[in-house]
Amino acid sequence: MKSVEYYTDYRTFLSDFYREKKSASPLFSYRTFCRKAGLKSPSIYKEVVSAKRGLTSETIIAFSKGLGLSPRDSRFFENLVFFNQAKSEEAKKKYLAILRGLRYRKPQKQIPVHLFDYYENWYNPIIRELAVSMQWNNDYSALAKAVVPAIKTSEARESIALLLHLGFIGKKPDGRYVQTDPDITTGSEVNSIAVRQLNRRYAQLGVESLDRFPPSERDVSSLIMGIAHDRLPLLKQEIAEFRKRLIALANDGKNIDEYFACVLEFFPVARTEAPKE
Repeated sequence: MKSVEYYTDYRTFLSDFYREKKSASPLFSYRTFCRKAGLKSPSIYKEVVSAKRGLTSETIIAFSKGLGLSPRDSRFFENLVFFNQAKSEEAKKKYLAILRGLRYRKPQKQIPVHLFDYYENWYNPIIRELAVSMQWNNDYSALAKAVVPAIKTSEARESIALLLHLGFIGKKPDGRYVQTDPDITTGSEVNSIAVRQLNRRYAQLGVESLDRFPPSERDVSSLIMGIAHDRLPLLKQEIAEFRKRLIALANDGKNIDEYFACVLEFFPVARTEAPKE
């Protein structure tokens, strides 16, 4: 079984732990675990895994004991619980930072929380595209200036190093860079925090584009429409299909010399009644 540091959801970790213990010994049970952990309720494990209840500071200590975790893994488990149970995004960011600091020094592409590094700087996805299609000949200054707005040479260099380290790009013997399919897995919760942060920056760049580019070089528009709530899934699906069509049209082109960000925003601006469940 993978160690706790590979998980981004403590309930998934608990579920895998129980499944493995039960497979190794049919006599293992929730009662067995609770007895080892010093917990009175034999049903607490199942209730926690099924999200019917959470863990407190006291029960985290008991669970760590029952799981047989080392002091370091116990601290990781504790902060993973706090991360998953946090109500605000700021709290989640706080505990995610702690989790990243507690990781073991293993190959980076194997550590789920490191995907956050890719989204932390808005230009990393752009550098990933430029690196493999632009003739930059290891000139990091040229690479940095190609980004709009331009970034620092040091930022371009650090971005390439990160992309190589994460396995998002690879370097051929002849010096060319290629995009790869990295072996990275991450929980949706970590991913969503990172992506929200990235989208905020792209939304800001979209606002700045109104002054940065003439209308002939951009397309920024807004549309206000009234809908029935049950049409929302269909409209979101249409947006997803539109994105796919844009990608297909872009991929048909050759001799790429420009890179665009397409930020589609679709959100409520008024309601006459509460959303239907």
